[in-house]
Amino acid sequence: MTIKINGVTFLINRKKEHKNYLWSEIYRLRQEIVDDVLEGHSRNRIPIKALKRKATLIKKYSRRLKLLET
Repeated sequence: MTIKINGVTFLINRKKEHKNYLWSEIYRLRQEIVDDVLEGHSRNRIPIKALKRKATLIKKYSRRLKLLET
């Protein structure tokens, strides 16, 4: 929801939109991890650095989401 005051638009539900964004990013990263592991298994080469980076992002986003819900 937006409110327009003196030509400036303000978002009312930024917190809710941010929660939705974090949830979608967490699920996207989880799906990418599963895809990377399955592709790597078929090629006998699993990208460990990419998996660690994505897992770190999931942990970071989960912490932020937990802070938003409290």
